[in-house]
Amino acid sequence: MLAPCVPADPISDLDDAAARAQYAFYTADSRTLEDVLGLIERLQVPPALAVMKEYYGAFGSWKLAQLYTEEAGGKPATRVSLEQAAQDCQRHAKAALQLDPRFAEVFAIEAICSTFVPGLRQTSCAHSKSLRMAQEIEPTNPRIKLIEVMCFEKEEVSSAAYAEKLRATADAFETAPPSRPGKPDWGQAEALLLLGQNYLQRGDLIAARDAIEHALVIAPDYRRAQELLKTAATRPR
Repeated sequence: MLAPCVPADPISDLDDAAARAQYAFYTADSRTLEDVLGLIERLQVPPALAVMKEYYGAFGSWKLAQLYTEEAGGKPATRVSLEQAAQDCQRHAKAALQLDPRFAEVFAIEAICSTFVPGLRQTSCAHSKSLRMAQEIEPTNPRIKLIEVMCFEKEEVSSAAYAEKLRATADAFETAPPSRPGKPDWGQAEALLLLGQNYLQRGDLIAARDAIEHALVIAPDYRRAQELLKTAATRPR
């Protein structure tokens, strides 16, 4: 039997799939993101890249669960799709951790995906073992800091501690070294969006617009950032 054909440049193929997944998330295109996840499943990669294939499967499934959450509106079909995306995220995360038990970002993604799984929603991911593991392994990783912020309870998002964590997360992305081929590069636009949203809620319109516009420089098609910038532009001083 012939061995599966591995692409000539599997790193570029993975990077391309990751970029397409991010773009689909930014444009709120769940159908395209579904297609990208199918592509990731079918990719043939060498053993050394198997962990990154599972990582991007977990990442894309998490982003799909986020989009489904925004679309849900009480529709049973969307809720079923949401739960499936969350389960796929957990499946890919577990597979990645079997290949690399110290992959900190996977622990963080596993933690936040647990919030979409039926029966686990009552437990905040802020207190999950997976997130603690991520923080212990890579305490300065900006993507882990972002997920930590996203795990704040709803009643905490107006707190000074939340605002301070958001600013620290945005600063961590600014000072992080550039991503290399085959390595993750997501998160900065999302962090800036959350920061802009927080500034807007606190009444600092100038800082809000600066943060949102910075997010749009990074991801010009980021629909949520576009919508928030319109809100900031029409908010009375």
